[in-house]
Amino acid sequence: MKDYMNKTIMILTLSLVIILLIKSFIPQRKDELLKYKLEQLDIQIDSLKKQQVKLINKIDNYKKDILKIDSSITNIRASRTTINNFYEIKEDSIKGMERKQIILELKKRYKY
Repeated sequence: MKDYMNKTIMILTLSLVIILLIKSFIPQRKDELLKYKLEQLDIQIDSLKKQQVKLINKIDNYKKDILKIDSSITNIRASRTTINNFYEIKEDSIKGMERKQIILELKKRYKY
């Protein structure tokens, strides 16, 4: 009985050693799959970075356009106040005129 026990233990240990050797020398497929997945992720990250750069450039262009529009609005406001001041002065001068003077002023203005 003891002899059978020793033989079975030897067979089990030998089989375990053989299995471990086989496992250690055969490359695992998971590593290749993980490597492929990482490469795909890197490709996607690069494409997202390119898209981000494009979006940043578009945002910069929009900011420039906004600055141009703001300066135009400021110029319009300034010219509007100038025009308002001109017509306020004209209004004040008309209040003191007689009817004939107003007609002469309008004829000069509209040239008829």
